[in-house]
Amino acid sequence: MENQAKAIRAVCWTLLCVLIALSLGSAALSEECPVTGAPSSSPIGARCSEDPACVVVGETHMLEWKSAAPAKIVVVCIHGLGLCAKAYKPLARELSAAGIDGFAVNVRGFGPDRDQPERAKLDCVETAGDVTRLLTSIHRERPDYRVLLIGESMGGALSIRIAAENPALVDGVVCSAPAWKLLKMRQTAVKGVFELFLFSGSHPGPAGRAVMHQATSDPELGKHWLSDPSHKLKLTLKEATSFLRFISKTDSYAKKLTKPVLVVQGLNDHLVSPKAVAKLVRDIPSDAKTFLIDGKGEHLVLEEGKFSPPVIEKLIDWIKAAPAEQSKPLAIEVIGDQELSIQERRRLTKIKQVCRPAR
Repeated sequence: MENQAKAIRAVCWTLLCVLIALSLGSAALSEECPVTGAPSSSPIGARCSEDPACVVVGETHMLEWKSAAPAKIVVVCIHGLGLCAKAYKPLARELSAAGIDGFAVNVRGFGPDRDQPERAKLDCVETAGDVTRLLTSIHRERPDYRVLLIGESMGGALSIRIAAENPALVDGVVCSAPAWKLLKMRQTAVKGVFELFLFSGSHPGPAGRAVMHQATSDPELGKHWLSDPSHKLKLTLKEATSFLRFISKTDSYAKKLTKPVLVVQGLNDHLVSPKAVAKLVRDIPSDAKTFLIDGKGEHLVLEEGKFSPPVIEKLIDWIKAAPAEQSKPLAIEVIGDQELSIQERRRLTKIKQVCRPAR
């Protein structure tokens, strides 16, 4: 009996790790760009012959965009788990129109380069090093530009850590639903046990479908996850364990973040706890921090075109504002709250309360 109990606990932990990894991804890989462009001696890289929006840095693809009327601001975007750099294409169009140049990187283990041995597995620590080297190159090539990080979910956790460890390379951070505390972990693990024994293959069973319902209320997006063969929705136990260990430290790095920061959170996020994100905001010591709550937002707010016009307006205004204009110990802004239910208004009030420091 004792051996059976140990076996069941091991199964639950394995499924929990994998399903948590699934939950934070909450979307598909975008169309892939094969590695066909020859690397350039330039630190930034050469154009990929298959996709004009893609640039090759060494052997690594990333999205790049440039504005016709640059405001001397460049952002580096980091995607959520299960996505790739091209999830930021819709946002890139909005930022480019506003004069903001940028890159979107592929986290190791995702994107078109995951067929390469050194990029085949999820590795947040190595990805942080990749982004740090990119930031260094940008500063060298554009010394008069302001440089900011943008990240959602896993990308938000990465952005916080990179900025905390390299404050001289970053002028500000935007993070949406930064991965830290996750919702419904136990329920998903129980469903995962049944899925492991009763549903073979890679097609999701009750646990996978439950995760998708947590991630979005959009049936078309859910259908897309189920049907697209390019999705990367499962991790090895080692990858999942490493990922959980990485995001568990998000708040400890947030406590070292002194740069201006904009934290964006969907009120109806059922994957990352909005209250936990509010606590994270409270713990950030920066003298210039803004907490933007989207009353109609779910988990994805910045990626896959899920942003609303008010979110884009607030985001661009914040990015383009001078550091002196951002200097507020804490500013809480809410959009999309005109038609909230009583339950949603109560949830919003609690989130605001958690965010404010205790007196």
